[in-house]
Amino acid sequence: MKNQITEKQVIPLVKTAVNTLLRNKILLFPYSMIVFVQLFILEILYFIPRFPLNKFFSPIITTFWSEKYLHYPLNLLLLPQLFQKAQPPVYILISSFFVAASIYVISEINNKEDINILDAFKRVLTQYIHIVIATLISFLLIIFFFEGYGLIVKRAMIIRSTQGVFYWIKVLVIGGTPYVSLLISIFVTTIFAYVYPAIVLDKKKIFSAIGINFKMLSKSFWNTFFLVLIPTLFFVPILLLRNSFPIDLSIPEIRLWLLILSIFIMIMIDAVVYTAVTIFYLTKKEVV
Repeated sequence: MKNQITEKQVIPLVKTAVNTLLRNKILLFPYSMIVFVQLFILEILYFIPRFPLNKFFSPIITTFWSEKYLHYPLNLLLLPQLFQKAQPPVYILISSFFVAASIYVISEINNKEDINILDAFKRVLTQYIHIVIATLISFLLIIFFFEGYGLIVKRAMIIRSTQGVFYWIKVLVIGGTPYVSLLISIFVTTIFAYVYPAIVLDKKKIFSAIGINFKMLSKSFWNTFFLVLIPTLFFVPILLLRNSFPIDLSIPEIRLWLLILSIFIMIMIDAVVYTAVTIFYLTKKEVV
């Protein structure tokens, strides 16, 4: 892999990341664990209306929504909302750990070392608190930008025009919310791209890792941005599909299958993004 990672262009790096994942199946194990956790949570949420889960969750659903959402088909329409609410702790406490483990495995592959996934988990565990803090900071920044755009959406919703410039501004702002949210995630991922590698590979504490991260970004922001952007664009079809299917009580299963598909695609995107970013990080270190 060392000869390959000397390429600094974005497209070759993305191709190298994909090839690295395909040739080293062990790299997929941490991401498969994330998929397992996500599907397990989805399964729990799916069976909320049934005993024994309904004993605990029924009062919550009834209080915040209504008793109707415990029954088909409304329970399937509520499912994506509940799944989304479960994402922050999973992202901060679980997904970050497995992504960090994959970064360590990439380094071992680069050094042509024998790879033991348990060793990778142990190594990451020693830096776990810094990984969690870094993930929490990035998550709070995403929420900050989401809330900011939410204010713009609220302002757009009070526009009464039914034609003309202001009408189209309203349509674009409200209709573009999912795509702006995706762009916000891409931007935040970019500006924290090298924090995980600095923590895992160089054993840096959180503030030192952030310092190294911004030092690298000052010289390669756009390279990093497109490293994140290009794989993430594969999620756009999912957004288009979601917007193509109105909330239809006759076929609520469509939303459920789109949710399952989005889990797999998003994990694949994360695998390519963090592999590419880590390869680039190792490249810069070798050059220096």
